Amino acid sequence: MTAPQSALTHPLGLEDLEAHETARGRVAVTGHATYRGVRVGVKGVSPRGPHVEIYGPVDLPDILWRQDDVQAGFTSGDVEFSALDRFRLTRTTTHDAVDEHTPRPGVFVDIAGVEFGVADTCGTVGPDGVPLLQVMWVGEGSPVGDGWVLDGYGQWTQFVERARVASVRHVEWTAVWRDLTVFVDSISGDTALVFAARGGIPEFDVPEIVHGPNTRSGWSAVVPLNQLNLRSWTSVERPVGVGCVAGDVGLVGGRTVRVARAENSTTDRAGFVAQKLRGETVTEEYVVHPRTGRVDSMWEWRATLDGTDLHDIRHITTTATWKGQTRPVVGVFEAKDLVFFEKETADLSEVSELDYTATPVRPSELPLADVLW
Repeated sequence: MTAPQSALTHPLGLEDLEAHETARGRVAVTGHATYRGVRVGVKGVSPRGPHVEIYGPVDLPDILWRQDDVQAGFTSGDVEFSALDRFRLTRTTTHDAVDEHTPRPGVFVDIAGVEFGVADTCGTVGPDGVPLLQVMWVGEGSPVGDGWVLDGYGQWTQFVERARVASVRHVEWTAVWRDLTVFVDSISGDTALVFAARGGIPEFDVPEIVHGPNTRSGWSAVVPLNQLNLRSWTSVERPVGVGCVAGDVGLVGGRTVRVARAENSTTDRAGFVAQKLRGETVTEEYVVHPRTGRVDSMWEWRATLDGTDLHDIRHITTTATWKGQTRPVVGVFEAKDLVFFEKETADLSEVSELDYTATPVRPSELPLADVLW
């Protein structure tokens, strides 16, 4: 099945890259593309004329209004839209107020004109090797059609082929809570899951705050919605991408998520973690978990599991053919158009279609989750 085309991967012209004001905010389009065989960054439509402003290696040829940084090895300037291909763009919309027209925080996709929530954009892979996304009904009443089941959170979900989706959209609010600026990740009834991406734990006592082992980085809290002074919101839309190509995905509460064993876990019934990146759908049991002990560390969402609600675990592997040889894929960096093999890296355009496999595994066979370093 061919994925529906999006202006984020197949823009028709400069109008699809142009920043503009809306009645309630501002839209900017940035990302990456290929210029004469070289991957470059895209800043959007140039303010200097009908061109695209890009940046990349300092030896890029035929750049208008070029500004070289020889020490850093980069240049920036303008090129014709027709000189670019293999786009992967992100559309970011910012609004300075939250009102009755503001969409709720979450992750959303559009399929044939109908909006759905998404359990996790990493997705999973079916027994037949087809990449899947688990979508959630966000409309009024109950969904119509076969394949819908209630998950452990009381929401209707269904698995659809990933190829039916062109892009995903993440909505996040900004608010002030107890004089602290926070992001609102999700809302459930009268409560909100908020987080601070950096800055360390406040010096004064805030019992609602929970955090990982690094107290110098981010934290999260579940708070009453009426305690938030809502300030602004952001919508980020990006191509759906290839999904999980290597790793372990299971169902927790009936929803797909990357899973791993916690340290010292040896059985199928205890000691597991669910892991999500920022910009995914999370519920109140998830906590901001910094990946390192440094200040302002990178972080992810983690939930601790006892194993009783962990089901249908699949170990996902992917292969691709490059230079006449079929090799295991370690990862894909789509912004840079790269595929990573065990010891080599190739341009995504140079490899065959990805061939996915999903193998059932027991919880005790899962790898250990990364530890703080």
